[in-house]
Amino acid sequence: MFDFDDITPVKLNEEEPQLCQILYDNEYKETMGLLLALMQKDEHSERALWVTEKGIELLASHYTIWNYRYNILIGLNKDLYEELDWCEQIALENEKNYQIWNYRQLIIEKIIKDDGGNGFNPHREFPIMNAMLQEDTKNHHVWSYRKWLVERFDLYDDEKELQFVDQNLEYDLRNNSAWTHRFFLKFGPQNVSQDIVTQEIELTKSKILICPQNPSSWNYLFGIYKKFNKDVSELYEFCLTFANVQESPDVEVVITSTYALEMLATIYQRRRQPALAVKVYDLLSTTYDPIRANYWNYEKGKITV
Repeated sequence: MFDFDDITPVKLNEEEPQLCQILYDNEYKETMGLLLALMQKDEHSERALWVTEKGIELLASHYTIWNYRYNILIGLNKDLYEELDWCEQIALENEKNYQIWNYRQLIIEKIIKDDGGNGFNPHREFPIMNAMLQEDTKNHHVWSYRKWLVERFDLYDDEKELQFVDQNLEYDLRNNSAWTHRFFLKFGPQNVSQDIVTQEIELTKSKILICPQNPSSWNYLFGIYKKFNKDVSELYEFCLTFANVQESPDVEVVITSTYALEMLATIYQRRRQPALAVKVYDLLSTTYDPIRANYWNYEKGKITV
């Protein structure tokens, strides 16, 4: 234990009348009071480092403490890999905290700078990210950190990263975060061959067949066509698989995907079949997606029959 007899803790603002008074417990008041006093002195010491740990354990979302701790680490020339290890436990106990991931970026950038850009293995980060995403497969902060790691270390074609995304989609086809990350990996800044584009289109179609009413896979498919300026009319027969609006009048219309129906409306307009596009928007507004009836009627109103 460290000696703080020479430090007068700063009192938290409890005296003034407040609209919503926060009732801090004694441990919080003592720890934060010490932290504020040490920050005012800008003290970089082992005891200050210890207090930041206690403060983060009490309130891991306190950005100022994280920043103060980083400056202390650098000032004391501490082992930054050990800091990453310590930070992992804090992350596991605070799933929705984004400051932790920003902090890890700072630490890694410092390691890279000190080692001349050759000393950090990005695969070191995979276990903690995977553990976090096992707890919450759609944790936005971890996916954002994962995106940064890919960009920072050029992991677009990394086999482990691609395997991870595949595993996530096998587990949950509706995981929009995994689909978004896959798009980022496959169609990032690198040159993309036509073979890759075709492979991704066919893979996505196979996933849609499993779960036709999954917006994530449809958005991925539409995103490919938009990014590479492909003609969505190529998807005509595929969309009819889920929306038989072209059948004869005596055949019951069966819609298994509103997203296929929406795409058909676009295709019919490109094929200069406005009456069929109007029919599709009517189906959407009255039967298959009435909650967005105003939007579908708006789209229908733009069509010249």
